[in-house]
Amino acid sequence: MRSPLFLLLFSYTLWADAGQNLFDMYQKGMYAQGCDYGYRFFARNEHNEPFVSLIGFSCLKADQIDRLSPVMSALSQTPDARANSAYFALIVMQKKLLMQALFDHKPIQKLQFPTSGHLLSKIFDLYVKNPKHNDPIKEYQDPANPRQSYKLYTTHSDGRKSIAIDEYYDKILTLHHVY
Repeated sequence: MRSPLFLLLFSYTLWADAGQNLFDMYQKGMYAQGCDYGYRFFARNEHNEPFVSLIGFSCLKADQIDRLSPVMSALSQTPDARANSAYFALIVMQKKLLMQALFDHKPIQKLQFPTSGHLLSKIFDLYVKNPKHNDPIKEYQDPANPRQSYKLYTTHSDGRKSIAIDEYYDKILTLHHVY
């Protein structure tokens, strides 16, 4: 029979390794796996703001925007954590407003938000400037790179309404995102 001290030390080692494992996954570009892994250890580490931030960035890079809400709530104690929380909130809000505009035909042209380098933020800005109401597939050229273009459209994924963004380089599809 194992002693309680051994079990305590063993479980502490698992918790301590969780941060390193998550960091390693992130460094290797395993964002979806990192997002899932981080959520398995979220409850035990919700006061560890670097760990929680890394979950958020993993989920963001894995296009799992809807998983950011608990992450945002947990990030409040330090300036960096609050900045990360605000960044995640911006992306979530822009996604929700784009969905409302595309599915419910709500005008969002007069809204002004900070912008970021995230794809959703870039598309939000392009849509606000030119919503292309009559086009089911909205096509946009990247103002900073004329070889880069995007298509924004509605879709259904796993029985849920979603928005999709396709990224093109020289008219060749390079990435497909569903939010």
